[in-house]
Amino acid sequence: MLKDKWRNLFGIIIVFMAVFKFYGDFFDMNSFSRYIMVLSLGLSTIMIATDIRKFNITHLLFLLVAGIQFLMSKNITMAYVYYLCLGLYTCDFRLMVKWFMVFNAIFFSVYLVSNLLGIHPTEYLEGRNDFGFGNPNSSFICMFLVWSSYFYYVFYSKKRVDFLVLFLMAFLMYSQTITRTGLLTAIVTVIAFLILRRIDVRKKRNALLIGIFPAFMSILSIVIALFGSGNYYLNRVLSHRPLYWHSYITHPTSGINLFGYTPNIRDILFSQRMPLDSGYIWTLYSMGLIVFIVVIAFICLAMYNLCKEGQKDKVLLLVSILTYCFAESILVDIASNISIILLVYGISKFDIRKVSLNKLKLHRPKKLRKKIG
Repeated sequence: MLKDKWRNLFGIIIVFMAVFKFYGDFFDMNSFSRYIMVLSLGLSTIMIATDIRKFNITHLLFLLVAGIQFLMSKNITMAYVYYLCLGLYTCDFRLMVKWFMVFNAIFFSVYLVSNLLGIHPTEYLEGRNDFGFGNPNSSFICMFLVWSSYFYYVFYSKKRVDFLVLFLMAFLMYSQTITRTGLLTAIVTVIAFLILRRIDVRKKRNALLIGIFPAFMSILSIVIALFGSGNYYLNRVLSHRPLYWHSYITHPTSGINLFGYTPNIRDILFSQRMPLDSGYIWTLYSMGLIVFIVVIAFICLAMYNLCKEGQKDKVLLLVSILTYCFAESILVDIASNISIILLVYGISKFDIRKVSLNKLKLHRPKKLRKKIG
């Protein structure tokens, strides 16, 4: 058996490579992508094989669904990310978030230094500073990955300096980038934090209300895409996202289907001027209806069970990232969403064999049930 410390080390390496691959787009180092994928899959295989008892039949079934989706669409994203999540699920989650935060902080800091040195010069988009990332939203996302992880890490802290750091990070970055999505996410996260600190999330009603948050965000996104595309106010506030969302999901020949499309579908049908900035709409469109429904359902189940277990810090991390997913496509990607590992946790709470056995017991005659049990 692989010792926990070695498994955690492999997990840290996978997290590092995911962050490295993410920043590869900014540092022009995409040539390592294939090697990173192969090495990550290899390490994940070892981690899964040495802790196989941690998984149930539902984990295997969803891997099969993701595999079928890949074969039908040639889009490997879901299968690849889920397989890495299976491996990372065998690790200490808090440790993975810590190193995710550290690696992102290092790469982000190095990039900011390169911006100051003029290697990646600043460009202003309508007065908004992009810090050399090419888009002000991209620079805020990179800061947010550190910010949300740090908020998770200090959730139970009583030191005021921790929350002062959080405030300064968000305030300073927003003052330069004027990113409304980032500001909204920061506000929602702080409100969620204050609520979570006060309420007992283990109560069934509270757990249910919090648990449906991913479904609520998904439905809200779809409703806006279908019925809000012509609304001037919504398009102005959301930078024309409703119009773009509508164009994708109602495309006359390539709209929503069961299995999604190839990763470069946007370049084939649309253009760079029509981005699909929404974690929910992008997952629904590019990975298909089946994968989308299953992913959202199990994230809901994960949030519900985390509440029942009183794990408020993980709930806050999910709320923060799921809020950002409303306007940015970061849902199914370990490099920008470390909380996606908790999808596997949600699946672990749903064992088909146990559900089938319980149904079988319910349908047995009372006399037979008494004899058996």
